[in-house]
Amino acid sequence: MKNHKRFFALLCALALMLAAMIPGRAEGIYYGSHPADDVYLIQSKAHTCTLIAATMMLRNYSYQHGSPYEQVTDTGVGHFAWTKQYGLAQEFSIGQVQVTCNADIRNCIDKKAYLINVLQYHSEGVVIYDTGAPHAIYLFGYDADSDTFYCADTTNRNGGHAIPLEESIIRGKSQQDKLNTIDKIWYVLQG
Repeated sequence: MKNHKRFFALLCALALMLAAMIPGRAEGIYYGSHPADDVYLIQSKAHTCTLIAATMMLRNYSYQHGSPYEQVTDTGVGHFAWTKQYGLAQEFSIGQVQVTCNADIRNCIDKKAYLINVLQYHSEGVVIYDTGAPHAIYLFGYDADSDTFYCADTTNRNGGHAIPLEESIIRGKSQQDKLNTIDKIWYVLQG
């Protein structure tokens, strides 16, 4: 676990260095992916936002790898990843696919640069979580032209499709406010 924390501290530092070296905004660059419309889900039970967001991430991962992503369901993911006491497990595996959590990004100096960097290596997207709300959503893209992160919320109010992060129910009024509240992320380990 300590190695994961060191890795992400290094990743955060690297993202900051890369951001400082790039003059201005990169035009026409998009990091992440554009999930298929039926990748998106809405939670039907209270307190399952992390499970639904993780299921969307795994559906998009399967979609990108040409697997039958429609068969990735919250019930199936929950069998491997859900605990009644703590919710979504910090680490879990489904077949050959491993998911892990960086449980402490609250001290990352530039979360925006960090998440852009993460999306470069995890085009399937990530689950982002605000423990203060508490609420999780599925973050899958960043458009440099418009300086906009894209996500799918898990609630009935605005879930089930792609929206700008600013429109999610994560706490805060602006995109930057919402980025500032994120405490942890889950992502697929690349083998």
